Amino acid sequence: MNVTLVPFTHDHLESAREIFIENYACERQHNPILPSRVLDEPAWFREMLQPYLSNPGVALVHGNRLFAYMLTGPHFSVKGQNAVLVPEYCHGTVKTNKTVLYQQMYLRLAQEWAGNRWHVHNIGYFAHDTVLQETLYQLGFGAILAERIRDLSLLDDVCTDNIVEERHAEKLLSLQLEHNSYYAASPIFILKRAGKDEALSQLEEHVRQGDAFFVYYEQDEPCAYMIVGTSPLDEEGYLLQHTNTAQIKSAYARPHVRGKGVGKALVHYAILWARKHGYDRLFVEHETANFYGGRFWQARFSPYVCFAMRYIDNRIS
Repeated sequence: MNVTLVPFTHDHLESAREIFIENYACERQHNPILPSRVLDEPAWFREMLQPYLSNPGVALVHGNRLFAYMLTGPHFSVKGQNAVLVPEYCHGTVKTNKTVLYQQMYLRLAQEWAGNRWHVHNIGYFAHDTVLQETLYQLGFGAILAERIRDLSLLDDVCTDNIVEERHAEKLLSLQLEHNSYYAASPIFILKRAGKDEALSQLEEHVRQGDAFFVYYEQDEPCAYMIVGTSPLDEEGYLLQHTNTAQIKSAYARPHVRGKGVGKALVHYAILWARKHGYDRLFVEHETANFYGGRFWQARFSPYVCFAMRYIDNRIS
């Protein structure tokens, strides 16, 4: 295909929106419970891309037709390095020659990112886009996060004994400390602030946001919990914001209660809470390297967006 690579500009927005909508509609065929907001509200796409129009971005065109686009999203610090993210709505291609189109766009943008000393590259993409997934793998990316979704149908064969909605977040402090330490262990290796003050602050933030705490107790000792609420704006679940979607924001079970139906019962409570408060669906985000949690979410939720990450040598600029 004879296409020309040019900088992405405001003039490409409408054509880019059409490409994104087509790709979103394909993902929605796999996940019919995904909301229709991005299809129904043309202004949504323009508003999401507007803050990034001054960032590095490319478009592949032939004549007046746009075949592909990629726009750099936010940049931030992660694990002591400068990182950049291309959210799932900041890129897309037509179905023809998708692999080559993405290779060309990343070739150009990665050079600019390195020049800006952004050495950690993150790209979000629709979970069922297997061609793009393989393309990113060949470009050196590996999985890091998955966002999953489910409807609010109730689960079967659930035992809800010893589960309560806890009103006093401080009772979960020991469990929160253990949860934070869990992420630093193999194979996740994510270091989280594990002090008492930080852990209590995390729990209190959930209280301020109006989240619900469902807790499994054994002899008055909390052994598992699940926190559910509305996702804050500008965080995970971009495609689900303002769409009447509840989020499981945090969950943890001590090793001795795993595999005994406790987690399933906590999801059941989260579903009941979402139904009671008028939500339409439930979603969760998790690290793909989370061996125990990943298997648990995979059995009960369907993926709709995944994130891939690539590190490059931070001596290169």
